[in-house]
Amino acid sequence: METFSESEESAMNEQETAGKAVLERKTNITVMQSNGTLKAYVRGTEYNLRVMKPSHGVGVIELKRSLDRNREMIEQSLAKMIEIYREFRLSEDPLKFESDDDYRTATKNALVARANIDVLIPLINMRGGDAEYEGSGEGLPIEEHVEKLRNIAEEVIDAELYVYVPPEPVVEVNDGISWPSFFVVGLIVLLVVLFLKVFL
Repeated sequence: METFSESEESAMNEQETAGKAVLERKTNITVMQSNGTLKAYVRGTEYNLRVMKPSHGVGVIELKRSLDRNREMIEQSLAKMIEIYREFRLSEDPLKFESDDDYRTATKNALVARANIDVLIPLINMRGGDAEYEGSGEGLPIEEHVEKLRNIAEEVIDAELYVYVPPEPVVEVNDGISWPSFFVVGLIVLLVVLFLKVFL
């Protein structure tokens, strides 16, 4: 059975109380069940997660290593989402439609990793370590962070596949003669006339 110091238990209780207060104001967001199960919603799809707290004997170094690993998992999940969306966009099968089922594994991995980060950062700090949330994503609620990953994946591929074709240059023409050409011809005639006046 895991044991925690009074300060750790107090911090966890405060975090749980704050979470319940948020849930009373907002629906369809990440819900923490009493058995440690998380229920999250991303683009209308429900995900059930199981988040385990590290045992009391795990040191700060191990906790930081776990934090780094979970951040790597988020990056890997984003890379997978990009790959899935690229395959969909490049598919020549007219019967292929984009489905949230294709993203389930990558989305769940990202959700679990982010949930672990939310557990690890306070725990590292309570045990005398130094850890903080990084980037704009980790400052968001779990489901909004993962939703942002999906959006980034789509934006990356849409930008990658978008080919900009510059418009054809427009040349104003008057009676079949372009103004730049007319100007050059006139300049040449003027120079010839001046040359003849000087030397003749």
